[in-house]
Amino acid sequence: MKTAIGAALASLVLSACATAPTPEAGEMADPYEAFNRKMFAFNNNVDKYAISPAATAYKTVTPEFARDRVTDFLRNLNAPVILANDILQAEPARAGTTFARFGINSTVGILGLWDAADHFGLERHTEDFGQTLATWGIDSGPFLVLPILGPGSPRDFVGDGVDMAFNPLNYAQINNDEDTNTAVRAGLGIVGVLNTRVRLDDEIDTLNSQPEPYIALRRLYSSQRQTAIDNGKLDEATEYEDLPDFDEFEE
Repeated sequence: MKTAIGAALASLVLSACATAPTPEAGEMADPYEAFNRKMFAFNNNVDKYAISPAATAYKTVTPEFARDRVTDFLRNLNAPVILANDILQAEPARAGTTFARFGINSTVGILGLWDAADHFGLERHTEDFGQTLATWGIDSGPFLVLPILGPGSPRDFVGDGVDMAFNPLNYAQINNDEDTNTAVRAGLGIVGVLNTRVRLDDEIDTLNSQPEPYIALRRLYSSQRQTAIDNGKLDEATEYEDLPDFDEFEE
C-alpha cells in the first residue's frame, strides 16, 4: 500500500513539472486545482456533518482545563518525532531543547499533562520530516488536498508517513495485546483531532468566511509551511494573519 501511494505521488510530481503554471510569489504550484477544490469541498462537508458536531459535543462534556491537559499530553508524546527531525536537520541546540522539554514534562509535568518546561524558559517548537526533506533541498511538489488528510504536498505527505515510523507509540505494547494497542492508538488519534478542532474553531470559521476559502487555504498552507521550514522566520510578503495553523492537526 505504501509503495503504491509513493508511486502515485511520484507520478503526480513528475506530471506537475510539465503542466504546472507559474504560481504567485510565495505560493505552491497548483496544477490539480479542479481535483483539489473537489477534495476541499468534500473535507468541508466531513467537517460540517461529522467532525464539527463531534467536537462540539466533546467541548460540552470536557472542561477547558481538561482539554488543555490533553493538548500538553499529546504534544509531549510527539516530542520523539520532533527530536528525530531536529537531529536529521543538524540542529543540536533545538534537539537539546526538545530532549530537555521531554524529560521535564514527562517527570515534573506528570507524564506531559503540564508543559512544565515552558516555565523553565524552554520554548516549544515543532519539526516534521517534510520540513527535514525541505532542508535537504527536496522540492515540495504541487499543492494537494487529499480526502480527510487535508492540504499538503507530495513531500509533506511522504514526511507524514516517515514521522509515523519515528513515533515510538506505534511500537509500544500494552499487555502484549494488539487489539488493545490498536484501540489506544485510535482513541488518542480521535481525541487529538477533536481537541484540536475545538481549539481552532474560531480560526477555521475565519478561513471559511474568506471570499475565496480555497485560495485562502492554499496561500495559508504555502506561507505556514515555508515559515516552519525557516524555523519561524516569516516572509512579510506572504504573511496571512488570523487564520488557522494547519500544522496543529499533525499532533
